[in-house]
Amino acid sequence: MAMGSKFSEYTLTSPVYFGVGAVADIAEKVKRFGAEKVLLVFDAGVKASGAAERVIAYLEAGGIGVSTFDDVKPDPTDTSIDALGAIVARDGIELVIGLGGGSVLDTAKMAGITVKTPGPMNQHFLSKGFNPPPAIAPVILIPTTSGSGSEVSCVAVVSHGDEHIKDAIFATAAYVILDPELTVTAPPHVTGFSGLDAMAHALESYTSASADPFSMMASIEAIRLVAENLKTAVDTGTDLEARSNLAFASNLAGIAFNNTGLHFGHAFGHELGGFFGLPHGMASSYAIPVVIRFAAKHAPERAAAIAQAIGAPDADAAAQKMLDLMHYCGVKRFSELGISVEQAQGIAQGAIDHNVFFHNTLVPLDLDDFKALIAEIVETYEA
Repeated sequence: MAMGSKFSEYTLTSPVYFGVGAVADIAEKVKRFGAEKVLLVFDAGVKASGAAERVIAYLEAGGIGVSTFDDVKPDPTDTSIDALGAIVARDGIELVIGLGGGSVLDTAKMAGITVKTPGPMNQHFLSKGFNPPPAIAPVILIPTTSGSGSEVSCVAVVSHGDEHIKDAIFATAAYVILDPELTVTAPPHVTGFSGLDAMAHALESYTSASADPFSMMASIEAIRLVAENLKTAVDTGTDLEARSNLAFASNLAGIAFNNTGLHFGHAFGHELGGFFGLPHGMASSYAIPVVIRFAAKHAPERAAAIAQAIGAPDADAAAQKMLDLMHYCGVKRFSELGISVEQAQGIAQGAIDHNVFFHNTLVPLDLDDFKALIAEIVETYEA
């Protein structure tokens, strides 16, 4: 895209404090917001890694009162956030800290909403219309995986009760601490799925109808960094150079898609994950090869840049290289999951209805177009 070819408006949602060991300064960052009582949100994996204990020690040494919530489940539901709101009110929470992967970070952002805007979380669903963002208390996010980009996005992804439907809510962090050292304990499959999620974010942002020079600069660098570092991080989790590069890539991809939105790949992934109970990173990765081929058909110059960033001679080779990486990271074939082409196509309308960014594609897609793409996604990954 040539500079000045259209108007664009880009945003950085919050300051990012980046570096190995950065989390040790958490108490000083909390004090910037004048908070004395915080809620630390994490999950069982973060607790087992010892990261939560470290952060609590840093906070208490700095004179900060800490309440904890460690029962975050994958793909948080609106009803679980409503229950968390009772803890926030009981303990007089002034600031929320999220320590973990995407589900934890999204939970923390929504917990921040409960501080300032009591009431059921589903009143804020984006599928109900682009209402003004709800009031939110300060939220500090500390990722322990490299993939979701939630720390720098303006939304939180949430499942609606027991209906297997994913939606989103406007929610933005006030500050981010990005410490690659915290990601070294992520197991190989989490590292792989998270990294593929970052790749999907970057590819969809780069190939969206809303892409602008700033987002394209961030997303193409994220594509390069994930392609060059994900396999190393999966193989050798303690490689801090690979971990740092992935953490930065995820952050860049989050900044990019926060400005441009995503499109059909994540619409399919959200609905697939919600309906069939799949991990988000795996579900969102399935469309990666087809997104590259779609770009080759409708924006060949972008596809050429993607191929170069991935280290492939052309778009087809880039798509194949990503397929190989997905298999290496343990993404299961649809047949292994018992999902047929027809079943995958059956969620197409729901994916359109529940993901407001679906139409952010290079060319307009109707339901039949989308079903054809879903068939291509399933058949491509079965090969």
